[in-house]
Order: sequence, then C-alpha cells, then structure tokens
Amino acid sequence: MNKFLVFLLVFVLATGLAGSAFAHKALIIGDYKMDVGWKKEPPIVNEPNAVEIEISIASDFDKQRDDIIPLQLSSPSSESDITGLANDLEVDIIIGNGEKSFLSLIEDSKIPGTYYGDYTPQESGTTKIHIYGKIQGSEFEVTFYPEKVTQNIKTEQIVIPDWIRNNAKWWSEGMIENSDFVSGIEYLIKNNIIDVPVMQQEIIETKEIPSWIKNNAGWWADKLISDEEFVKGIQYMITNGIIVV
Repeated sequence: MNKFLVFLLVFVLATGLAGSAFAHKALIIGDYKMDVGWKKEPPIVNEPNAVEIEISIASDFDKQRDDIIPLQLSSPSSESDITGLANDLEVDIIIGNGEKSFLSLIEDSKIPGTYYGDYTPQESGTTKIHIYGKIQGSEFEVTFYPEKVTQNIKTEQIVIPDWIRNNAKWWSEGMIENSDFVSGIEYLIKNNIIDVPVMQQEIIETKEIPSWIKNNAGWWADKLISDEEFVKGIQYMITNGIIVV
C-alpha cells in the first residue's frame, strides 16, 4: 500500500471517529480525562435522556493540551480512581434560560468510570453542565457545553392532488405555459400543502425556470421521484427568486 493510501485511510478513520462523538466535550483534569455529553444525541425536548460522564486515565497525548485543569494527587493515578465516584460528583444542568436542576448519578456496572444522570429536557436551548467533584480527595470544578437541546419537529407526509401531477407532466412536455404551472404552485401554497416564505400576495414569474425543474416535474408526474423531492424543487425556485410569492 503506497503512502498516499495509508494517509487517506488514517484520515478517514480519524474523521469518522471524531464525527461519531462530535457532541461530547472533553477536559483534562490532572491525570484524568473527563468526557461529558448526552447519552442520546441529538437531545430532544420532552424525550427522556441522560447526561453521560466518562472518566478515564489521560494519555500522554491528552496531556499536551494547554487547557489542563491542575489536580493535586496523593498517589499515582490508577483505574480504581475512576470508579465509585457517583457520590463524589455533584452535577447540575441548565438548558437555555431555564432553571438549574441537580442530577443523581448512577455508575455503569459494565464500563468503569462511566456515569449517567437521567434527565428529560423541558425546553430547547444551549446546554450547560456544571460538575463539582473529588478524585483522590482533591477537589475540582468544571463546566461543559455539550450539544444543545432542540424541538422535535416532525415532518408530515406531503400529498399533492393528482390534477397537479397532470399539470406537471404537460408542463414538462411543453404542452402548457409556465404561467399555468405556476398557477398550480399557487394552489399548493394557498392551501398549505407546501410551506414557503411569503414575500408578496401573488405568484409571478421573475426568471427563467431551470430545465432540471422541468425534468423533476416530469419524473414526479411519472412517479419516479417522491412528492417531497418535487416540493424541494418548488421551494428552490421560490427561495432563489425564480418565482416570487
């Protein structure tokens, strides 16, 4: 295997691993690494979740960071130091401008140094997790900002009347004018079948419609693409000023 392929493989693995835990945040506390984030990502309002805290022995590479939090240890670090800390960690969480909540931690029986604090977010916003604790009797205090909480916006299935499918077919084949097709779009918008930004009261043609939109219309009419994909083309035209609402 040549050097370029080796480099490419390493790069892909590195970026893939980094992406899998992108929302967790890590800090180095003395000889230890603390990684904090949501157990289920992304966190959604009103969906049961948990704050996940992972403590491990920091590697030499980890210790090269310039934001290490000092910790006075009475003895060399060991794996036993990261277990049994559920009662030695005080954890509180704030979402957005909401009130502070304190979490009760449970240690994972199968993964040493991993703790969970059940929490169901009640509102969306940035996440602030504050931890005060002790390792080997030495105190530390840190704050993490993992992934923010979002609303669970469910997209309803889009169903478009068949007569508009006929219009799309005729338009794609040049049998009706752009204005006739645009009238069909106006119907979709006025009846809330598709959602687009409203700028004016009427729909008017402002630019030449791209050929790929016509292709989409023909494919959609022949049921080769979904209603959602067809609507994306319409939304593209409106948001890019090809037609104006």
